[in-house]
Amino acid sequence: MAGLGLCVLAASLCPTGQAQASGIPFASNRPQSFQFSSDFTEPYNSVGQEFEYNNDRKRFDDHGNKVAGSNTETYVGLTSLLHYWKMDGLPNTGFIASITLPEIAVRGNGTRVSGLGDPLVGGLVWYNPTPLRTIGMQAYVQLPTGADSVSSDTYALWPSLFYNEWLGKVNIDLLVGAIIRGKGPHDTEPGDTGHANLRLGYNIVDRPTYQITPFVSADYQKTFSSDDRDNNSIAFSESNETALGAGVLFQLKPGVQKVFNQKMWDQVSIHYSKGVEGRNTTVTDGLFVQLWHYW
Repeated sequence: MAGLGLCVLAASLCPTGQAQASGIPFASNRPQSFQFSSDFTEPYNSVGQEFEYNNDRKRFDDHGNKVAGSNTETYVGLTSLLHYWKMDGLPNTGFIASITLPEIAVRGNGTRVSGLGDPLVGGLVWYNPTPLRTIGMQAYVQLPTGADSVSSDTYALWPSLFYNEWLGKVNIDLLVGAIIRGKGPHDTEPGDTGHANLRLGYNIVDRPTYQITPFVSADYQKTFSSDDRDNNSIAFSESNETALGAGVLFQLKPGVQKVFNQKMWDQVSIHYSKGVEGRNTTVTDGLFVQLWHYW
């Protein structure tokens, strides 16, 4: 069982004044992010805390070369609360409602901004064709109510489709989606984003009380160009990036720890990701940590 991870897209300004999009959506995902089971009787909840760090010293220019970036460091925390339930008459199906609140800070090179980011509210529905396979869809609305220094000032819809399956000891976790943005500040039209996120995990330790699953990650984002108030394309606003990474997922069986009431396997994951190809975006050079508790 797993929860939802979100990577917040942050907008930054490079020294030349070119608009730069940084961050791949859902880059903090791990194996089993979308492994859900409909084999439960009572509703339950989960709380997650994610920590994301990116070193912004490099960016991809318009030709795909790695050049000097903003020389800042970006820190993002994501606090999520999820509620799980089923409906009578819908076998092998479950639902989640959730809210995620970002905490954002950018430091270095004369920059010092921080605050609560734009919350995301929504949920998902999943279906289990077999006990080892999960498919479904999710959608979240990003509300521009965060602090002025870190808010996007833009409403956005985050729809996506997901798939998770166990093949022996291998877990496949795939997400494909988009960010559809509304009108931006000063009557601009921010470009929409498409993304894909793949995780391949191998369960090397499967003990009665704990599990250890190393994994590799592959993430991609494509952001289309933005327009100014006169409907002219903003230079260098179109971007893309491919990032590869690796990490490990630890899981603890319910009842092993006595501090908190535990409904499902609690989870801790850590992984590193590096941008290998891109245009007009800060290079991903980040560390991602997730903590999830179910009750």
